[in-house]
Amino acid sequence: MRNLIYGRQPVLEALRAQKRIFERLILRQGTRGEAIDEILGMAQKFQIPVEWKREEDFREMVGEVAHQGVILVATSRGSYSWQEFLERIVGNPRVVVGFVDRVEDPRNLGAIIRTASFFGLPGLVVSKARTTPLHSQTVKAACGGIEFLDLFQVNNFVNVFRAFKERGFFMVGMEEDAPTLIWDVDVKDVPVGIVVGGEDQGVRKLVRSECDFLVKIPAIGSVSSLNVSVAFGIGVYEVVRQKRSVVNVEKRRNH
Repeated sequence: MRNLIYGRQPVLEALRAQKRIFERLILRQGTRGEAIDEILGMAQKFQIPVEWKREEDFREMVGEVAHQGVILVATSRGSYSWQEFLERIVGNPRVVVGFVDRVEDPRNLGAIIRTASFFGLPGLVVSKARTTPLHSQTVKAACGGIEFLDLFQVNNFVNVFRAFKERGFFMVGMEEDAPTLIWDVDVKDVPVGIVVGGEDQGVRKLVRSECDFLVKIPAIGSVSSLNVSVAFGIGVYEVVRQKRSVVNVEKRRNH
C-alpha cells in the first residue's frame, strides 16, 4: 500500500528505519534547515528521486496539514500476519502488546502508536471497525513511532483478542469505572495485553467480558477522566515498570 508520509520527523524516522520501499521525496520550493539537509543526504544515500514543488502542489496532495515542506512517497515491503507475530512472541513473560478498539481520532491513534514505540512494545493490534484508518494524518501524529513496531489492523478484533488470551496473555482492560486500581494488579511474570476502547464508549462490553482484569487510573484532582492515548500511556508505563523491577532484582542477585 502506498503511503504519503509528511512532516520532517516522521520522514526522518521512516528513512532511518528502512522498513519501506521509498519511491520519491518531495520538497517544497525554498524549504531549508538541518533536518532537510539530513533528509536530502539520506535520499542521496538510498538513491531516492527528489522533486521540488510549490505549496499549491502540496495542498493538492495532503490538504491543509502541517507538512513542514516535505513528503515521502513510500510503500510497504510486505508484512506478516498477526498469527505469525503471535508465534514469535508467545511464551515470553516480559512482552507487552497493545490492543486498540474503535479509536476514531487519528491524533489519538497516532499518539498511542508513538507511546507504544517509546516503551518498546513489539506490536499493536487495532480494530478496523470504527477505528480511524492508518492514513497520513495518523502517521504524522505518531511522529515516526509507526516505523518501529508491528501494527495489525484486523477485522475480527474480538477473535484476535481471544487468540492472544488462549496463548497465555493476561488481558488488561483500561476503563474509568473499573473496580481495580491499575497498580493493584500484579503482571510482572506474565505476557500482557493492554486494551483501550473508543473516545466515547470505552472498551466494548464484549471485549470487557474477555479481559482478565479491568483496571482504572484513580483521579486525584478535579478532572474525572483522561484522553484515551494518555490513559494508554499510563497503563503501559505501569506494566513496563513492574516488569523492569523484576529484571532489576534479578540483576542485583547476580552481582
